Amino acid sequence: MSNEKRSEQNKQIIEVNELGEPFGKSTHVSFIFNRQHFKGIVEKQLKNSAIIDFDDEYSGSETALDLKQKVVVSYSKMKLLK
Repeated sequence: MSNEKRSEQNKQIIEVNELGEPFGKSTHVSFIFNRQHFKGIVEKQLKNSAIIDFDDEYSGSETALDLKQKVVVSYSKMKLLK
């Protein structure tokens, strides 16, 4: 793939749906994954979900290790933390 095509893909603008508006980049959230409760930071927003980095307190959990410390979570399964 040429460098021009790669740069076009990197510049793609993702339109976040209404549920995702409160979950901007670097927002601290709680979420449920495989029936377990976790906390993390939004790394990147997608249309219907976000890529989350697990908080340090969960970094040793089997789930976080299996997922390499990142997980994609639907906005409907996330809550803002204050």
